[in-house]
Formats: sequence, C-alpha cells, structure tokens
Amino acid sequence: MEITGRPFPDCPCIAIIEPMSCTHPIAPVLGNAHAYDRGVAAWQEACAVWPTLAPLKATYPGFSSWYWSKVVPGVLRGTRAILRQGPLNAPLGLAIVKREAAENKICTLWVSEAGRGRGFGRELLEEAIDWIGDDYPLFTVPAQRYEEFQPLMERFRFYETQRLNSLYRSGIVEHIYNGQFSAQQQS
Repeated sequence: MEITGRPFPDCPCIAIIEPMSCTHPIAPVLGNAHAYDRGVAAWQEACAVWPTLAPLKATYPGFSSWYWSKVVPGVLRGTRAILRQGPLNAPLGLAIVKREAAENKICTLWVSEAGRGRGFGRELLEEAIDWIGDDYPLFTVPAQRYEEFQPLMERFRFYETQRLNSLYRSGIVEHIYNGQFSAQQQS
C-alpha cells in the first residue's frame, strides 16, 4: 500500500509497507492481515498528524524519537492511542495516551491556538480518561503552562502529587498529577 504525503526529515515514514519485507520498527506487530490493515491505517494517521505535533520537538528534547519509537508501535499494539479533535490534516486538538499495566498516562495534550477556549481540551481529557479506563491517570504539566491547565485539573479533580525539576527539560519544573513519577519512567 502506497503512503503518500509530505516528506518529514526526521520522520521514518516509508513509501511502501509490504508484509514480510518491511524492516521498519512497526513490522513485528504487522504479522497478520487484520493487524496489517490496522497497522497501515494507524501508520497513515501517525504520519498525517505528525506535522501538527512536530513543533513540540523544539520544546521537548527527543520528542521525534519518542513519537516514532514508542508512540506509533504502542498504537499498533493497542497500549497507546492518538486521540484527535478536528480533521486529520488540520487537527484542533490531539492527545497521546498510554494504557499499560505499569502506567496509565496522558502523555501529550495539545490544542491549537484556534481551538483554545472551545472545549477541545476538556473533550480530549474526557476521551483520554475513557480510553485509558482510569479516572486519575498520570499527567504532567510544565511550569510555564501551569496556570493555563489549572481549570482543567480542577474540573477533573486531578491533584498535584509531585514537582520535579528538569524531568523533560533542564531547569523546567514539571507538575505531576495523580501519582508519583520516577526517573525510570520516560513514557
């Protein structure tokens, strides 16, 4: 199946995904026809929303690597999901969520400038909580976004349980909600 679209210099999108000959990291989870079809669709969606998420590379070191090596394979395994508000080619909001035995987490919550104040963050959090199956998943907020996220944290009764300096970025405090975050958790 041909995957078309814009080239992404640090995005490992490939031109053709063929069963058995694919050497891409998603190949091991595409073992049967159903998984293959689901995998191709997930891969296409991951590639389609990447231009929207790519600017986060400037804020979070290693974001590209994390997205392509953990998020996309996790989506294919069913342990992660990319939730979206708005059209695929121009999302108004995105959430990346994780549901694993060791950790339930809202990894990323992003709302476009045009989508802010329109309830997309609330809707994404509701959808994330439903998908994860946990009313209080782990969630982190950087210090510079703390005030902006407070209304949502209060609405969902997320309680700050920890503050860590330099968790994702040097010198930046991350406010941790609904649990403890250890240095080993780089989700």
